Amino acid sequence: MRRVYTYLLPVVLIFSFSFSVFSQPEGRVTQKDVPAAVDSLNNISYTYRRSNPKLSLEYALKAYQLCQSIDYLHGLAASLHNMGTAKATLGQLDKALDELVKSSQIREELNDYQGLVSSYNNIGFIYSELRNDTKALEFYERALTYQELIKNKSYAGIIYNNIGYGYVREKKFDAALSYFNRALEFCRESNDSRGESSTLSNIGLIYRARGDFEKGLQYHLDAYELGKNHSDRIGMTGMLRNIAESYLLLNKDAEATNFALRSMLMAKEYGLYGEERGTAAVLARIYEKRGMYKEATKYYKLESDLKDSLYVIQRSDAVEKIQAAYEIENKLKENEFFKKEHEINQQVIKTQKYLLFGSVFFIVIVVSLMTAILRVNKRIKLTLKELIQRKDEISAQKETIQQKVVALDEKNEELESINSIKNKLFSVIAHDLKNPFNSIIGYSELLVYNFKNYSEDEVWSFLKIIHDSGVKGNILLENLLQWSRLHTRTIQFLPVTNKLRKLILDELYFFQPKVQEKSIQVEVNVNEKLEVFADSNMLKTIIRNLFSNAIKFTPSNGTISINGSSRGSSVLVCVSDTGQGIEPHIKEKLFTGEVGVTTANEGGEKGTGLGLMLCKDFVTKHKGEIWVESKPGEGASFFFLLPNKTDID
Repeated sequence: MRRVYTYLLPVVLIFSFSFSVFSQPEGRVTQKDVPAAVDSLNNISYTYRRSNPKLSLEYALKAYQLCQSIDYLHGLAASLHNMGTAKATLGQLDKALDELVKSSQIREELNDYQGLVSSYNNIGFIYSELRNDTKALEFYERALTYQELIKNKSYAGIIYNNIGYGYVREKKFDAALSYFNRALEFCRESNDSRGESSTLSNIGLIYRARGDFEKGLQYHLDAYELGKNHSDRIGMTGMLRNIAESYLLLNKDAEATNFALRSMLMAKEYGLYGEERGTAAVLARIYEKRGMYKEATKYYKLESDLKDSLYVIQRSDAVEKIQAAYEIENKLKENEFFKKEHEINQQVIKTQKYLLFGSVFFIVIVVSLMTAILRVNKRIKLTLKELIQRKDEISAQKETIQQKVVALDEKNEELESINSIKNKLFSVIAHDLKNPFNSIIGYSELLVYNFKNYSEDEVWSFLKIIHDSGVKGNILLENLLQWSRLHTRTIQFLPVTNKLRKLILDELYFFQPKVQEKSIQVEVNVNEKLEVFADSNMLKTIIRNLFSNAIKFTPSNGTISINGSSRGSSVLVCVSDTGQGIEPHIKEKLFTGEVGVTTANEGGEKGTGLGLMLCKDFVTKHKGEIWVESKPGEGASFFFLLPNKTDID
């Protein structure tokens, strides 16, 4: 029944406000009655901000609507702040940022320092979620500046906690631990047990990341015991998930399953989609480790579905637009967030309808809420009963499962490798390998059926396209076969001593027609005596792919340089071009083979990414290194470093 009262209280308050404020005789209603209702709605919204963000958003919206009829900036700023906070919790980051920025602008005009601390902290949190840590730190520092003015230690604990979490994501654990310890001091001095619980859980993350799983688990358990007395559903969902992950790392799969399912149940009950997605990922890993692949697949799909529904938004455009609006409005000090002097009589007309149907509406709402709550409680009891039964079954099977863990892990790794190879092969065959053959079939068909209708130049042009498509298809097929053989461990690795210059010139011979067609100048700066200890076929493939890419992205009358030199006990080779260069965000993922990480040349032609990935695998096979240096518009230089015979052996 305690939960029934929790839902009933806001309904009673809203009804009482509607009755007391708007049921006064016509002519006696004043604007001073509305701010009290706005403040009460904002207080209710703030109360539910972490236990039930959907309900918090509803009350914030009601407060915001009331503010449209009066000139009450404090209430308007608070309602915008609560709306932004609730939407951020629900994963609507772009809308949340817009409303929090508006709230901070109003609070700047009012010199509301306490409100600005909260608004700037929440804006920093959203930028942190958007992976813009520089912007996040800027707003956290603004919040700390105003916190020094109001001397609120509880706020200080929250801000230091958020800054520390940012450093955890950057893997700067010493800096993060320093901020968490300062946050812990402020929380304890201000008797903020909820904040202390959150901080302890964050400290547990650091010890877990450092490999001290037992200590990390203890911090998570302490945080959970301290925080379970609060109605912080978001925090408790995350703590249960952290405990589950710690048990998983300690190979205590039964305990990990129990806590992860409790986290999932709480996330689903309160509509915490962001937390539900994180817990789904943990459950998928747990069931996969236990060999329960059907359950693992279900939770992987759930995680993917939630990711699509929460995060497939145009975040960059929205953030840039909101930030630009914020900078302009902050300079001009314009106020575009509320309307003034609406007719109070319109509100009186609405409340007359509330008086007619208020009692019936109130009873229906209460009965509906009680019915819904009873159903939820019944489902929870049934679920808990099922969980207890599952726990008993898991305990009975634990000894048998532990004996099979090692074998299952090895099998899973093998299956994952095979599946990855299969997916890449299918992707290349479906989307890239067919293109050259389509060109060959298309143009040869034109020649077969319409040969007499074309001039000699046109026939020559078609034959050239067929030849180029055949060369491209052959190179792609060769790369595909070698990459597949490498990853299925069927390729032989036979390093021998090679004359580097001769090997390079032999490979360049096959590209002479394309080089002459584009009038590209090729420079080979390699000493004839320079030797390299490497597998000949693999080294030829590396040279062939790098030179082929250089031709593709070098404009007509451009230059390609191939340089080779000794670097101590290793040999350094560089293939440079004068092409269009590579964008930084593409350069970072160039050797991963990730979908979409390719650049189009001046003719619109794009590669598959397989050639560079094959180069990286072959260089790694030699225990060497490969990297690229490039700026947009300044060409690109691909380097690879191969060790000598002793290092390879």
